[in-house]
Amino acid sequence: MKTVSRIRLSRLVLILIGAILAISTAVLVLPASALIISSDAAGQQTNPPITITNVRDNIYMIKGGSGANSYFLAGKKTNLLVDAKMSPESLKEMLAEIQKISVKPLSLVILTHSDGDHVNGLSGLPAGVRILAHKKTYEEMLPAVEQRPELKNFLPSETYEGSKNLNFEGTKLELRNFGPAHTSGDTVIFIPESKVAIAGDLIFIGRDPLIHKQKNGSFFGLIKTLESMLAYKPEIELFLSGHADPANRQDVVELVNSLKEKEARVREMIQQKKTLDEIKVAFGLEAATTSSRRPSLIEIIYQEIMEHK
Repeated sequence: MKTVSRIRLSRLVLILIGAILAISTAVLVLPASALIISSDAAGQQTNPPITITNVRDNIYMIKGGSGANSYFLAGKKTNLLVDAKMSPESLKEMLAEIQKISVKPLSLVILTHSDGDHVNGLSGLPAGVRILAHKKTYEEMLPAVEQRPELKNFLPSETYEGSKNLNFEGTKLELRNFGPAHTSGDTVIFIPESKVAIAGDLIFIGRDPLIHKQKNGSFFGLIKTLESMLAYKPEIELFLSGHADPANRQDVVELVNSLKEKEARVREMIQQKKTLDEIKVAFGLEAATTSSRRPSLIEIIYQEIMEHK
């Protein structure tokens, strides 16, 4: 009897093992199928659609596609574009959408700075379009031409230093560079009659601003630039940027205050003989760093304070 019972028990165990294996196989197959679907879905993912919104007067905000926000001004005879997206495909798509609002040809592109998500689409421009930027932006773009030869014929054809006044078919523009900030060649486009400023990557809302030290950007320069924008006359009411929705004066004031608060905290901890790693941990950052990683805002503040001691 014991032998028979053992045999029956063995058979039962084998059946159970087989059932478990079958279920396991089925479970393994399902995630595999899900992964295939998700992979296909990922392969079909595209950039957000281009959308254009009139923000004030003849000034339009362009979101979507690849790269940062762009802007265009509808003139009496031609259109003016600010920044050129991340790829020529997105730029061409953007130009097609602009034509649905203003059928006039594009005559001028103004670059706020040299980052790829603002300039890499330039090779999609039609022939004969002028490209205007600060002299430092032109210089910062030169090394990129080695990696992206298609940009060689789309470097800025006109540059300025300090400031430049333009009359775009009746709309007065003032281009200003207040010194190194996000990069060394940032351009703020003031449109006085509309009380609007287009500021590229100088304004980030809800996140730390980026400062490109490899392009001689400066934390203290960023504060100076933001304060200069607030001090501009006539007072600017609407601040347009590359990675945020339109901001008002209070938004920019709060941004400046938050940057100064961070600076004050870092200074206080330096006076307490805290190390950089200890300061980073106090701000919720990892202490360890790698040379390939972009330095955090706190690291940049620390570095610039130490440089000026």
